[in-house]
Amino acid sequence: MSSTKLSEIKSKIAQLQKEADDIIKNERIAIIKEIKDKIDAFNITVEELQRKGKTAKSGSKSTSFIKYKKSEHEFWVGRGPKPGWVKDVEKSGESIEQYRVQE
Repeated sequence: MSSTKLSEIKSKIAQLQKEADDIIKNERIAIIKEIKDKIDAFNITVEELQRKGKTAKSGSKSTSFIKYKKSEHEFWVGRGPKPGWVKDVEKSGESIEQYRVQE
């Protein structure tokens, strides 16, 4: 392999890395804005964000168990407003029952 070809490849790698960095920077900005909008819309507190896998405490003493779970961060207890991922599942024509957690 000639040094000219190697330098061309290194130049392309540098250019592609810059493009990747730009994409990440732009998408990161959009994702942060989306997260902030959802935090505001749902009145999510810092304390709730710091809890690991626990749902927010409510005024009642009853424990809410997860009834539907799509991923580690997408779950629903079946009460209250439906989260976005549930609405998306239903909008696509799928049944939410396929995500029901077996007890």
